[in-house]
Amino acid sequence: MSTDERAVRETITGWLASMKALDFATGQQFWDSDFPGLVYQPEEHVVPVTGWAELLRYWQGVSGHVEAVPEWDEIHTDVAVLGDAAFGFSRLSTRIKLRDAEPTFDGQVRCSFVLRRTPAGWRLVHYHESRLVGVDEALASLTG
Repeated sequence: MSTDERAVRETITGWLASMKALDFATGQQFWDSDFPGLVYQPEEHVVPVTGWAELLRYWQGVSGHVEAVPEWDEIHTDVAVLGDAAFGFSRLSTRIKLRDAEPTFDGQVRCSFVLRRTPAGWRLVHYHESRLVGVDEALASLTG
């Protein structure tokens, strides 16, 4: 594994750990806040969060509807480095405890990452998460 690949993996793993802890203040260090094309696509939003100020507002609001994230664990992550850009894809096993709701929201989430090399190291500039929804289970829930 190259030094760059190891550093990209450390950025991704650090970001995922901060999400699990709901510690977005610490998580900010993994992002390039100066990048003008910043994109953050959380699974619950139809359109992405764009720009640093909007992202900070989104993170501040998460604690209003998420009580805890007991599980947000990497199943597998692939990384590719191409010059000063890097790409990652992770599958996660997740359990999210929403405020005033039972049961927990469980399942697999897929995350894609784009990072760029900055003077401070590898930083995220694009993040997309999508929940894995099995077609059979979705159809069964619709037909009751």
